[in-house]
Amino acid sequence: MTDSTQPRIIEAAGALVWQGEPTDPRIALVHRDRYNDWTFPKGKRELDEHPMIAAVREVHEEAGARIALGAPLPGRDYSEGAARKHVDYWAGRYLDGDFTANEEVDEVRWLTIEQTRQLMTYPADHAVLDAFALQPRDTIPLVLVRHAKAKSREDWTEDDHLRPLTARGGTQAERFAHVLSSVYEPLSVVSSPWLRCMQTVSPYAGLVNQSLAELDVLGESEFEQDPTTGIEAARQLIDAARGRGQGLILCSHGNVMPALLLQALQGFADKNQKEPLGKGEFFVVHLSIATGQVVGLERHRP
Repeated sequence: MTDSTQPRIIEAAGALVWQGEPTDPRIALVHRDRYNDWTFPKGKRELDEHPMIAAVREVHEEAGARIALGAPLPGRDYSEGAARKHVDYWAGRYLDGDFTANEEVDEVRWLTIEQTRQLMTYPADHAVLDAFALQPRDTIPLVLVRHAKAKSREDWTEDDHLRPLTARGGTQAERFAHVLSSVYEPLSVVSSPWLRCMQTVSPYAGLVNQSLAELDVLGESEFEQDPTTGIEAARQLIDAARGRGQGLILCSHGNVMPALLLQALQGFADKNQKEPLGKGEFFVVHLSIATGQVVGLERHRP
């Protein structure tokens, strides 16, 4: 039963969009004629819309920009009439696109960090800008995904390496592909060779035209037998991704994910990592290309 005494929550998403050199970025502020304000592009999520997709969509609709999401930024909570509004924010690197005045926005300005600070209308937006100013912006996403829902072990009488996804798992894999392809530039993909892992990431690999590499030591039993080799292989893959400046997806099993996450985080602590991943869930670790520093950690359902 819904508690009618609690205010309705409006979920929204947006991005601090930037372009130029990471050390001297230019930031997009949008002007909304209806409110006569200067703020970051954002808007309400559609029904069942993933928040990252909502952020990318709203930026394109309001500012005409196609972006690749970077690390998360502080969200905002405020009143909107009788409701409460929560906005998730990310850094968003400008890829391309041109602004055309629309129903929501009549002007976009590209400004330095200090110019942005002076022009923005809402004092609460300063926390978003301050976090962006402090964090490295030369980042890549490292996506660690646990395979989607598979048929039960009890009902499967054949080789466990060949146990496939259920229909629900297939839906999770398709949604994962849609989300990741919508918010990042194409990522390289490495998976445990067990069928349920391959089926989890193959829709993404096909959608973005990336090869799907198999790595035996990420297999369920192979990792249990030799975790040291598996961890070292993951470290080499992460270092290679940073060297290329291209994000990476690693797909494996529930028993492997904690070790992969610890390797990726290198001492970075976050409350999101405490509970084990559910089937089809994924972490996104944002790594500085230059230093390997962990800039942010996210946890998402597909």
